[in-house]
This record gives sequence, C-alpha cells and structure tokens, in this order.
Amino acid sequence: MKKNANVILAVLLIIVTLVGCAAPAAAPAATSAPTATTAPAATTAPAATTAPAQPKSDVTLTIASSANWTKDIDKSLAEQFTKETGIKVEFQPTPDDQYSNVLKAKLSTGEGPDIFLVPSGVGMNEFLPAKNFLELDNEPWIARTQPWAIAGTTYDGHVVAMNEWSADGWALLYDPTKFAKAGISSVPKTYDELVAACDKLTAAGFAPIFEFGSAVWHQPLWLNAATSTAKKTDPDYMAKLNANTLKLADIPEYELALKQQKELADKGCFGKDFMAETWENSQKAMASGKYAMTLVYSTYQNEVKAAFPETDADKWEMFPSPLAGNTQFAMSSGGIVHVINKNSKNIDAAKKYFEFRLTPENAKAFYAARPDLGATSLKDVPGKTTLAYDTVLKNSADGSTPDLQGAMQFFDLTNIGKYMQELYMGSKTPKQVLEAIDNDRQKMFDAIGQ
Repeated sequence: MKKNANVILAVLLIIVTLVGCAAPAAAPAATSAPTATTAPAATTAPAATTAPAQPKSDVTLTIASSANWTKDIDKSLAEQFTKETGIKVEFQPTPDDQYSNVLKAKLSTGEGPDIFLVPSGVGMNEFLPAKNFLELDNEPWIARTQPWAIAGTTYDGHVVAMNEWSADGWALLYDPTKFAKAGISSVPKTYDELVAACDKLTAAGFAPIFEFGSAVWHQPLWLNAATSTAKKTDPDYMAKLNANTLKLADIPEYELALKQQKELADKGCFGKDFMAETWENSQKAMASGKYAMTLVYSTYQNEVKAAFPETDADKWEMFPSPLAGNTQFAMSSGGIVHVINKNSKNIDAAKKYFEFRLTPENAKAFYAARPDLGATSLKDVPGKTTLAYDTVLKNSADGSTPDLQGAMQFFDLTNIGKYMQELYMGSKTPKQVLEAIDNDRQKMFDAIGQ
C-alpha cells in the first residue's frame, strides 16, 4: 500500500448496479434413477457421459487479491491444482493501496475476476455481497469449518466466502530484554504509561516503536484500540454506526485515540523518519535491535524468527495498545477470505478450487508455509499460537473485543490511512479525520439505500 487511493473513483464505481447470472441448472431429481428391478446389466452400464461433468481443461480461473495477500504457497497449490484438474489459475495481484478501488471497478463493469479476496466480517459489505458473492452454504467443507470462520463469512444468513486464514488481532509486540534494560518493569496499561516507557527506551538508546508511516493501510489499525472504551460508554454504539444513526466524529473515544496517536508521532515515539519507513522493511528493522516495539499481529514474531533466526523474536511478548484507555485485545473476524464471483462463468471450476485448497493435506501445507497465521479455520487441521498471543490475552485486563476493522461497515483502510497521514502532517485535525471517514461511509450508505 504505497500510493494514495482515489476516493472519488471508489464512490462512483460502487453505485453501478451489476447484472447477476442465472444459477447453475439443478441436478437430476433422485426419482429419475432406475429402480432396482430395472437396473441394466453391467454391459449396459450408463456411459461416462452421464457422470457429473468435470471442469473443462481449457478453463482459466482468475484470482484477484491485494499483492501482499498472495504468497508462494498459494502459487504452489495452484500449480498442483492445474496438474490434477487441467484448470489453469491466473493470479491478479494489485498494489495494496489500490486493490480495493480496482476490484470495485472490475465488479461494477462486469469484468470481475472469478475469485477475489476481501476482508472478512462486515468488511465484506464494502464489495456488495448481494450482487457479487456466490452463496456457498452447501459446499462439502462447510461442516469442517470452525464456527468463528463461518460467522466471519456469513452475510444475510448465508455463507458467502471461504476462510482459510486465522483469527488474530493487532497489538504492541515488544522485546522484554529492551524493556528491562530501559528500567521498565511492567507493560504499559495506560497512554501515560506508554509515553513514559517511550521516554525510558529513548534514554536507553532504543527507538521506542517501529511505525511505517508510508503504509497507508497500517495507520487505521491503531484505531482498533478505541473499540472497547467506546463500548463502555455506549454498548450499542457499533450497531448504531452500522445502522448509520451515529457518526464516528460524535464518539469522543475515537477522537482521543487519534489525538494520542498524533502525539506519539510528535514526541518521536515512532522514530524520526517513520513516514519514510515501509512494511517490507519491518522484519529487518525489528531484527536490528534498534526498535523495542511495533504494532503487529501475534504471529508476526514467527516471521521475524524465520527470517532472522539469530534473534530472540520467539521470546517477544505483547500487550494491547492503551490508546483512549483501551484494556482489551481487539481481534479480527477472521482475516482475509476467498469469494466466488456470482457472475463468473467458471463457478464449477472455482468451487473445485476451494475444495482442493481445503483438503486436509493441502490445508496443512498451506498453514505450515504461513507462520503468520495461528489458529486455523478448519476443525481437522491443527493450529498454533505464539508467546505473543498468550501474553496479549494475559495482559488484556478485560479480555478481547471485535476490532473496528471487522465490526464497522465500510472501514476503508486505504482512504482512512490517507487521512491519518494528513493528520501526521498537520493538515487535518483528529476531528476532521473522523468527519472525512464519516463522509466516505455516508456515500457507501447512499449507494445501498441506507
């Protein structure tokens, strides 16, 4: 996510009505099968042409995703799928900061991919599930899927996506050794304690927090911390946000979280040149020994350890961001999910691809190659947790809570991140950031008639 998104393009494109294709023809009714007394002899067995049709070998499935969501294991599995079925797979990655708008554009013009990846939970709503998502209630892998993964892929009572990801959240990963050297004896539980810890770490020669300001998608993740405190003030606030009867700009906890995030930047807690830092450089930065903390998911330490085995990354621990008085671990609704475009001409092939990916053998290979994923979405595929995950729950006084990204409709990482970059630069106030987000969300609500 390296370039700013075009808000106007996104708004124009979402309001275009898509034309749905007819559902596949129904399978022959059971009553049409011959009775036992009239069963043909072996020599007259039905020809192979009466068996369920297999996907044609000349089919090419197109799969769209944000560039960072497609990994080597996905490509390897796709190659195996092609060998077994003859169905080719063409990945269509888009730069992270452009993907949302590009996907909306393709869907709105009827040129959408056969399969596309989107955030789970209410994050799916941004891509208009009623018009674009195929219902998957009767797929064979549903029975093997974890309840949380079903919940995060359900829209209007139907399963409309396949989850092969993990439930996790974003919190502050830290190196206990650096904390000890800086004289910090316990994790910060309040914003003031976090600022005090940053001061001590700076005095000890460490950069307190590695933040990569050039990644627009990462900036809004700090706002997830405000979900718990806003809920304490108004337990129904999220339902009101999603019903479009409440605005973010009217929730003081979110304005406070943005104010404190800006203060962390201004105080140097993110480092002097954080606006030039990138996500791609984060593992190297954290392995360098220079930084003490970073806002990441709980399995991130596995990735650092794998890339830099000489580090003690597997011994790092985690605590929830205390912005706006937060005391809970804000968790996702299941990360990123796969969707079959209901207007695709290759629905049968796409379903076969999902089945192939979710066989126990292939799912185990996928998760084994993804150290960034913890608990799996499948009941028969064991998962794994990290020390960071265990400690963030231990350090969350009030347990976990759904994060803003997964709970609020129309949480556009790209556009929100752009507004937050403007906050860092001083061209927007916290209130103006929230008002800009509200304006974008209103356009989405207008598009769906809400």
